[in-house]
Amino acid sequence: MKYKRIILDYFWITISSILTALAVNMIFKSTGLAPGGITGLSIIFSTITNIPISYMTLAISVPLLIMATVLLGKSFGIKTLYITIATPICMSLIPSINITEGLAHIPLLQLSISAIVGGLLVGSAIGIALNHDCATGGTDVIALLIQYFFKKLKLSNILLFLDGFVVIASGVITKNILISAFSFFALLVIIQTIKIVTQHKKA
Repeated sequence: MKYKRIILDYFWITISSILTALAVNMIFKSTGLAPGGITGLSIIFSTITNIPISYMTLAISVPLLIMATVLLGKSFGIKTLYITIATPICMSLIPSINITEGLAHIPLLQLSISAIVGGLLVGSAIGIALNHDCATGGTDVIALLIQYFFKKLKLSNILLFLDGFVVIASGVITKNILISAFSFFALLVIIQTIKIVTQHKKA
């Protein structure tokens, strides 16, 4: 029974990685939408410090994963590490196709649909990961660590604050208010989807 549970856990968190890869390769990459996340946070700190984004991502992700493993358990750490590795592999296997390309002549409609569909995919990915006691390796890890110390705070509210900060800060740095606004819209869709997917966990 224990092994069946482990197999099911890894099946679903692999699905989570695939959903994230689909959102990035088929929606966010082509439209420029970036609803928060560790990458967005890395871009902000990289701009401030001139440290390359790849190094900054490692500098943020590795300590977070170690801290999460210590505080939230070895199983959490291993599964989160798996998802962190599986997601970029899925991204390399899934073709980058702009599924909203046909709407390019109506930019606002294209961005709206991209925000909704991308938000649903990422929100489902994060929700599935949380349901199986791990994280996607993004700001959800930070949110879970904050919730560990402040248990009365709702995870969805922490995520909204963290990723909202990243989106707004990115908008200020890039000076692209339109993309920033739709990125925030995508974030709202993500948060609502997480709430629905993780209802029994009271996200």
